[in-house]
Amino acid sequence: MYRYYQVLICLLKFDFFISTALTMQLLILVLSRDGAEFPLTIIAIPVVLVLLVFCAIAVKREIKWLMGISLVLMIAAQAYFLYKFSRLFAPSSRDAYTSTRATLGTFCIVAFLMLFATFAVGIRCLIDFDKDLIAAKNKDMHLDDEKRPTSNYSVVAAPLPGTPNAAAPGAGERVSSYTGGSALTPRMSIE
Repeated sequence: MYRYYQVLICLLKFDFFISTALTMQLLILVLSRDGAEFPLTIIAIPVVLVLLVFCAIAVKREIKWLMGISLVLMIAAQAYFLYKFSRLFAPSSRDAYTSTRATLGTFCIVAFLMLFATFAVGIRCLIDFDKDLIAAKNKDMHLDDEKRPTSNYSVVAAPLPGTPNAAAPGAGERVSSYTGGSALTPRMSIE
């Protein structure tokens, strides 16, 4: 459950990048200020940003109705990307995209696929709501001593440089063979 949550948060970040990049390319390279598409494309930037923020809030706090709205907006954003992709090859607008068709086409396809993957993982996270995902995210789940996994490594963190170590030298330090034997540092989440 927690893995899908982290994947969704990561996908939301990628979605923001790719959709902003596509929209900026359209605004800077192709669209004229006189057409109706120009203000619609400008409006798309904050709408996509709000969609992604709402989705992140919904999945983090397990708000079902907000997650449902976010998923519906993702479908609308996918339709928008398909519309933009179809405009690249439509006879009425084909000439406007002559020099940027390959790049915009690639970005449209990638944006659509990323948003589709986000939609699929979002549905999986929605299904996992009310199954102790909040506790897993907050690391409040405590294992009983008999269920605790065993390890050859001590749980004691390595001492900071310049601080005395009460334990024997080398005790409590996990050593990685990839870094030439230096102690591993604590990891951070992607949130």
